[in-house]
Amino acid sequence: MRKQHDTCTYENCGRPHKARGYCQTHYTQLKRNILPVGPIKTRVSVKPDECVEDGCHDPVKAKGLCKMHYQRTLRHGHTRYTDRKKAPRDCMIGSCDSHVYARDLCHAHYLKQRKWQSFGVDAGRYQEMLAEQNGVCAICSQPEKHSDSQSGKLKDLAVDHDHKTGVVRALLCSACNTALGLFNDDTALLDAAKAYLQQHLATAPQT
Repeated sequence: MRKQHDTCTYENCGRPHKARGYCQTHYTQLKRNILPVGPIKTRVSVKPDECVEDGCHDPVKAKGLCKMHYQRTLRHGHTRYTDRKKAPRDCMIGSCDSHVYARDLCHAHYLKQRKWQSFGVDAGRYQEMLAEQNGVCAICSQPEKHSDSQSGKLKDLAVDHDHKTGVVRALLCSACNTALGLFNDDTALLDAAKAYLQQHLATAPQT
């Protein structure tokens, strides 16, 4: 059956035809026993490029606010910032100089503690292990040398554990921890690698 109308027959509407000569909105009004009440108002929202807060030039996240001011509004109902009454404290972990987020830990270490706790190690025990090892790796006796790609700070020594029993062994640097993982904790494979190196060191030309 050929459509009699391509657009809504309501005066100055111009929207695509839905049924009985009307667009979707006017047809819905008709089904609800409401006579079409006039032109449909179209929502037009113009999203500002920058946060509307004075002095803030960050990109808009929602409702004209940047991510920080928007989250502050969701949490507190306003965007005002209250100055600290007490000086911020430093994180309890090693040489970390980030401010405390919760439970004497910065935000990064607060999240890391969740992983440590799955091994049965909390922040306090981690600190004890770090002191027992004088802050260095249990294998190479060197401090951590690799930095976190996001924060730029040195990584923490990793909590090494037996993947079969779950027993925590010690703290290792990124290199040693990765090496053990690649060798699958296989002592025979490690002995073979050691013998391989000794063999080739013995036959290497002297300089």
